[in-house]
Amino acid sequence: MIELTCLCENKFSADIRTEYDTDASPGIVNDILSGRFMSVSCPSCGKLLKPEFPTHITSKKNNWDIQFVPELERVSFLKNLPTGKKGNKRIVIGYPELLEKIKIFSDRLNDQVVEYLKYNIMSKLLEKSDENETENDINVYYNERKEDALLFHIQGLKSGEVGLFKVPMGAYEQAVQEIDTKINSEPFNEFLTPPYVSLNRLFTWDDV
Repeated sequence: MIELTCLCENKFSADIRTEYDTDASPGIVNDILSGRFMSVSCPSCGKLLKPEFPTHITSKKNNWDIQFVPELERVSFLKNLPTGKKGNKRIVIGYPELLEKIKIFSDRLNDQVVEYLKYNIMSKLLEKSDENETENDINVYYNERKEDALLFHIQGLKSGEVGLFKVPMGAYEQAVQEIDTKINSEPFNEFLTPPYVSLNRLFTWDDV
């Protein structure tokens, strides 16, 4: 149980745990995908709160081992980021990264390959944004696998709008063949090395 304080100053206990086994509680995956994970309503005023606490999410059946780090702890965590670890251990920082990682793993995809594809997408988008003098921060997130393609959401191209980028499964399968050589070369070794496998690593070092 976690002690929370609402904006109305009411203090109450919420059932937010530090460990979640999705094999024992499969509904946790749906809660993450729907945005309900770690969401609680204040018993006094009814306001929906969405706090973030360090959480460990596992599944022996799916070989998941995900450590969730709150967004507010991003900079301090990256200062002491563990690197060079092999295996299935993964770190995600902030809810959007958790949501994306669960989508990737649920669709049986290799997260290193997906982040590699995101880098290629981002490179193309940044070239165009320089030409168009776009001032917004651009973010690329994996959304879903649909038929013979992977669909990515693009945020920041236009204010208040989400763009769509489609990558054929053939391109993903080709990237699977390339990934082992890419991991050891720059700049890919800076964001594909476990346990924090995320393109966001390239864009946060200036803040560390």
